[in-house]
Amino acid sequence: MNKFASVLIAAVLAIAASPVFAQEFYGCPERDYSCQLKAATKALEADPKNPESYYNLAVVWQRSGNHKQAIETYSIYIIIPGVKPIDLADGYNNRGVSYRRVGQPSLALSDFIKAAKLVPTSAAFFTNQGNANTDLKKYDDALAAYAAALKLDPRFARAYSGRAHLYDATSRPDEAIADFTKAIEYDPKDPEHYYNRAVIYRAKGEHAKSIADYDKYIPLMVGNNVYQADGYINRGIAYAALGRREQALADFTKVIELDPKRANGYRARGMIYREMKKDDLAAADEKKAAELSQPE
Repeated sequence: MNKFASVLIAAVLAIAASPVFAQEFYGCPERDYSCQLKAATKALEADPKNPESYYNLAVVWQRSGNHKQAIETYSIYIIIPGVKPIDLADGYNNRGVSYRRVGQPSLALSDFIKAAKLVPTSAAFFTNQGNANTDLKKYDDALAAYAAALKLDPRFARAYSGRAHLYDATSRPDEAIADFTKAIEYDPKDPEHYYNRAVIYRAKGEHAKSIADYDKYIPLMVGNNVYQADGYINRGIAYAALGRREQALADFTKVIELDPKRANGYRARGMIYREMKKDDLAAADEKKAAELSQPE
């Protein structure tokens, strides 16, 4: 089953959002980015000299995954005269988040450094420096940045999870597990920490521990079908590794229910059906997987 090997979820960087945006989402549902974009654009048109209008529009772009537009909008916000240093720091930090998302860690690091110079008490800004340095394989600099973050806030979960990614990248799985465990201790509602620790446990062959973490991850992802399906398929793989075919079959079936166009859900279930000598069902799943794998 290792052909379905999972990978760590990339560390999510901390972005800041103005109180108005964070609390109200412009009266739109939290994930209705089309509604938010229309409202934010309308607010900017109504008050084009207000820096907060640019900031909030950039946040919408960022949350919706349009990082190119977010970078452009934060770049306007940053050069508007009169923005307070603490707010300017948020602008640099958030632009750095989007630079990292589009694969420009050097520009991201530059922004995170600027943010930290403006607000040197932010554990988030130093954590983001650590993550960008990890992207750049500047591991000593990354460790120093995480240490600075944890000195400012010893309970800052994102610093532990960021450092855990570094440890994983440098083949130090036990240290990575220890840091993800710390992240869970200080932020037990963040599903990423469970998922990432589960991936490492599975790589170490500690499948029961992996399953226990996916048990925590899956209910935290209710409402996000794609990511919840990730949890089910990886837990199913762990069940299969332990010879628990019925549980694996149930999890792979759940993957298909949540994400019907996911080829590897059918492929994984087909492999279990083959092992169970249910060849007709296996053949049907294999055919479906092949159809979904064809380029459009």
